Amino acid sequence: MAWSLGANDAANPTDCAVGAGVISVERALVLFAVFSALGGILIGSYVMKTFDRGLVDRKTGFETGILTKETLVLGSLVAALAAAIWIIFSTALGMPISTTHSAIGGVLGFGLASAPTLIVWDKLKLVVLSIILSPLLSLATAAGLFYFTRFLFTKVSKKGVLTFVGILVFLILFSTSTSAAAVFVKDTNQIISISLATSGLGSVICLYLLSRKKNEEWRDRVLAFLLILSLSFSAFSFGANDLANATGVFVTPTEIMIGKPTRTTMLFLSVLGALFVAFGGLTWGKKVLITTAYGVTRLDPLTGFAAEFANATNVFLFTTVPAWLTGFGLPISTTHSTVGSIIGVGLASRGLRGIHAGTTTKILIFWALTIPCAALISAVMFKLVSLVL
Repeated sequence: MAWSLGANDAANPTDCAVGAGVISVERALVLFAVFSALGGILIGSYVMKTFDRGLVDRKTGFETGILTKETLVLGSLVAALAAAIWIIFSTALGMPISTTHSAIGGVLGFGLASAPTLIVWDKLKLVVLSIILSPLLSLATAAGLFYFTRFLFTKVSKKGVLTFVGILVFLILFSTSTSAAAVFVKDTNQIISISLATSGLGSVICLYLLSRKKNEEWRDRVLAFLLILSLSFSAFSFGANDLANATGVFVTPTEIMIGKPTRTTMLFLSVLGALFVAFGGLTWGKKVLITTAYGVTRLDPLTGFAAEFANATNVFLFTTVPAWLTGFGLPISTTHSTVGSIIGVGLASRGLRGIHAGTTTKILIFWALTIPCAALISAVMFKLVSLVL
């Protein structure tokens, strides 16, 4: 499951930088592997809890006797396998589909086939809401960011642009380091101290390196840097949100079988899942990447940065803010988010003529089929295997 997830979703953080011609496919996939692993290992537990007990309350089902240990293990395997089958099929056709929706469909199919009463419909409503909001927010954010970035790089001086870059680097490093530190450190003052030191040092180093470029090419250099920064931030956010698609269904069964505390269990699954997500991206990520990088609209460094940063911010906020408020991060479709942001900059820069209708229509059809197909595969497989066993 993790391998197939990496193969299909590696395009989400990398497509804009590749499509804009700032980085090669191979180097982009290496950055994806590194930063998605960091995001998954450091804060992947935020959304993993939602998949584990948020959609189908399997731990309660086990404790009350509704679900046996064997049913839990079988259901987890079937849910993951059903999602992986749909993802691999779509990847083979070069279609960017939502691995989040595939995983949700797999879990729901198992829940409907085994114990419909354990499905937490309120949590499912939140997930459905995020499914609707994610691409729309990305589209609007990306379009707005495109207009702002175009103004910044055409009307503002080099000093003003670098000031913006320094603030942006600080905010990205502060938010990511704070989220990561909060998982392992409980003292608020210590968390803030670690984050301030990390983000302050990082922004100073970046500004120093960028300010050394004296000739007229500094705008291209800064835009290229912003795209690579956005790629890295997007991959980190992707790992934090999407790793749960491959690992979340295994948290409760693993905890029951090996007797480890939940945090240790999630860390073990995060490391294992991150390795295979990275491997999937490196080995088969190019197929879908070509579709999103070149097939939806024509990207350049300015539109690429606007789209990628909008996507990264959207995914990061859905991952962290709900987790801080309710204890459960919201699993959203990073695929919907990235395609929505690419469409947003395409519309903002060129209007409807800037969007490739044929490719976009095919993508939308596969999106609509994802949850029902994954749920059907999962439910049928569970029933068939249950009959045999």
